[in-house]
Amino acid sequence: MAAVFNLNHHAQYVHWHFFQMSVSNILVIVAMVVVFFAAIFIPFPSHGVNADSS
Repeated sequence: MAAVFNLNHHAQYVHWHFFQMSVSNILVIVAMVVVFFAAIFIPFPSHGVNADSS
């Protein structure tokens, strides 16, 4: 089975003083943070249960 992306090249890295990380790892971390904040701020769906409906 073929890969979705061509993986036959060197990874690209972000350099900033002492910090070095691959771009793919940064994208995964950003995606995890987005999902985390979405899980916090998006409300759970309500079931439509009211106090009057007994």
